[in-house]
Amino acid sequence: MTINVYEGRRTALLPLFRLADESDSQIESYYRLGTILAAFDGTSIVGMAHFVEETDYIELVSLAVRAEFQRQGFGTRLIEAVVYHCRANKIGRLIVGTGAWETDNINFYLRRGFRIINVNRGFFSPEKGYADGRRDQVQLEMSI
Repeated sequence: MTINVYEGRRTALLPLFRLADESDSQIESYYRLGTILAAFDGTSIVGMAHFVEETDYIELVSLAVRAEFQRQGFGTRLIEAVVYHCRANKIGRLIVGTGAWETDNINFYLRRGFRIINVNRGFFSPEKGYADGRRDQVQLEMSI
């Protein structure tokens, strides 16, 4: 497994973005922004971490690993690479949001040192392209 900054066409990663986010309109609004770290198994991209640097924190916008490569450490290694980027750039906070119903995701982040800091009620709304009505987002933070 290797992890590198992705410099290729971002449209090639749209299947991974769709693993992390069901709203095409939301993906369209952010996939060109920020930095992408790609996880490789040999020469194949099997996962990615997409993050945007803000003034005093980094937001992990998308984290996705192809289903057949999940539970093999790719997600953990991607988070470790983003944390390394935070430290190298003297950024002390890493923030991520996920659906409140995504308990596996929440537990994944909690086991890696994140803490729940906020719940955004109704964040995943039909107006933003989410089909199942108004659902909540859980925000988590890691202090670096």
